[in-house]
Amino acid sequence: MMPLVFSRPPPRYRVPHDRIGLRLAFAIHQAVSRAFEMIRADGYALAIAGENQITERLENTLENRVWNKGEVEAFDHHFFRSVSRGSEVVNFDGVKISKKPDLVFKLRREHRVDWDQCQDAVFAECKPVDRQHSLTGHYCAVGKDCTGIERFIIGDYAWAMEEAFMIGYVRGGHTIGRDLPPVLADAVRHRQLGSPANVEVLETSPLNHQTDRLHRTVHQRLFPWNNDDAATPIEIFHSWHECG
Repeated sequence: MMPLVFSRPPPRYRVPHDRIGLRLAFAIHQAVSRAFEMIRADGYALAIAGENQITERLENTLENRVWNKGEVEAFDHHFFRSVSRGSEVVNFDGVKISKKPDLVFKLRREHRVDWDQCQDAVFAECKPVDRQHSLTGHYCAVGKDCTGIERFIIGDYAWAMEEAFMIGYVRGGHTIGRDLPPVLADAVRHRQLGSPANVEVLETSPLNHQTDRLHRTVHQRLFPWNNDDAATPIEIFHSWHECG
């Protein structure tokens, strides 16, 4: 006789978790930028590396050489627990139990027993942006090809949070301010990407010539929380880095 498998709804933790705010968003952006500086200085061939290879090197550098090493203010053990790649997480309703965001920046807020600690993190999707990886085909893909922003809109990632990151691996001179707005505004995918109103620049100047300025978009989300309330909008920070 086959054993019975019982399913039960997830505990009703309080959502959303508190925002991380701009200070920690900038810390993550600066940490990723510093990690790329180190990777380039090592002579790593970013121009020919694949998406998974870059993400692995980025995780390793962030965790072992940037986090809590005094390289970036606030990117330390006071605010973050770890950086991990491909960690399995559960989606908003517990149906999908093996979702794998590219990078997870775990937050140090363990005292909040009313929160789901597995979900208290800054989730990041990392995507190439170049001639072979168009924004419409990867970063902003929707439907069955959903690989980027839409994962936050449908509650696969960061469903308990109100902020998340998209990290771009850029080749060919693409910029956020020029290339992202028309794709997000396109009626073909606008609603599925959460109907963002605009792309807001958050910095007056880039950190260096190989890092675009940090931008932010706000997206409506298309799923309910476990108390049947509609999920609040999510802010997505866009952090693009030259990998050519």
